[in-house]
Amino acid sequence: MISANELRVGNYVASDHFKDRDVIVKVRLIGQDQAIVEHPNGLSEPMLYKGEMRGIKLTEELLLNCGFERHPDLTWLLTNGMITLNTGNHNTWQYSKSVLKEIKYLHQLQNVFFALHQRELEVKL
Repeated sequence: MISANELRVGNYVASDHFKDRDVIVKVRLIGQDQAIVEHPNGLSEPMLYKGEMRGIKLTEELLLNCGFERHPDLTWLLTNGMITLNTGNHNTWQYSKSVLKEIKYLHQLQNVFFALHQRELEVKL
């Protein structure tokens, strides 16, 4: 479950609010306890509440779709080499030589990337 204060406009989240389960939607507007999202099928922009949004777990496929490259030493590097995920060390995220907080979900990775680079992480879903 995600709170609205964890989100930024442009984050992707999952929701089972719709008839088709586990739909991935893009956040368009954020309120105190809710978010207006863009449905991928072009449906109207529904409002989702706190309990209706979930993080999208980071997977190998998703990391590849975000521009990361897997290296033989079990690390994932973003193409610019600035953000590293060391999967051999309890999924430790690093920026340069600083260890970042635990990042499990796509919206968290998007937020950290934006904070560090002042631009959006390119995500291909």
